[in-house]
Amino acid sequence: MKCAADYRGFPADVTITFETTSDWRNAMRAPAHLALFALLAAGVPALAQQLEPEQASLLDTAREAAIRYSASLPDFLCTEVMRRTQDPQGNGRWRSMDTLTVKLSYFDHKEDYKLMQIDGKPTLLEFLYVGGTLSTGEFGTRLYSVFDPRSQGDFRWKGWTTLRKRRVARFSYRIARENSIFQIQYGPISSGPNAIVVPYHGEVFVDDETHMVLRLTQQAEIPENFPINANESTIDYEFAAVGGKQYLLPSHAYVRTKSGKYVAENNVEFRQYRKFQSEATITFDAPPDK
Repeated sequence: MKCAADYRGFPADVTITFETTSDWRNAMRAPAHLALFALLAAGVPALAQQLEPEQASLLDTAREAAIRYSASLPDFLCTEVMRRTQDPQGNGRWRSMDTLTVKLSYFDHKEDYKLMQIDGKPTLLEFLYVGGTLSTGEFGTRLYSVFDPRSQGDFRWKGWTTLRKRRVARFSYRIARENSIFQIQYGPISSGPNAIVVPYHGEVFVDDETHMVLRLTQQAEIPENFPINANESTIDYEFAAVGGKQYLLPSHAYVRTKSGKYVAENNVEFRQYRKFQSEATITFDAPPDK
């Protein structure tokens, strides 16, 4: 499967769940062919305030930084480690599904995912067909979509807070459906009643010193009659060295998807950033237990 390209030239952010024939899926079957193409939403959070001039200025600076960020990312490689768990009955009895080790290539502002290991063992399976909940789009696409003026985001002030010992400004945002490019898809067909564009909302945490976004959260607004009931995600950004220079890049991501009683969670870690080279190689050690 390929993720659809939106009209702004950026690939769609995507989270996908497919049914597989593995033992764990036979034992506790997830919703068949559950797929999600999206950026997310549901009303402006309570207690948010309209922006004062100083807050609006800070937001404008953060917007400029985010748009520059999306355009200035270098070509690089990194290792993505995705630990997946599920609660089939929605009763709090979580079970480990697997751990995926992925070689992520970012070249010419496009992401490519190559699945290298499942639970520490080499595999030839393709990333998007491994089954379970998957996610892409953490590099540039999400930030750009939130801050792009064409999205006409409704931003509200939520105050100052501390994140990883840094003072950050906290804004809520909402993107209306008519301005959204986030498509949610249930099943393998990217058109028809099981593929819808949704509004979304969340929060951005902007560093007071650098004006860069250190955390982005998203939550979908999904119609009640759609097979996917809920989806939410969080991405944390930290500085990492690529080719001798420091870039703000995803360090961790969290995705939670719900369909009926079934709930799936992914905890993702991004490691070993390095400059993209055609001959570059990465050694994939088994991820440590957590």
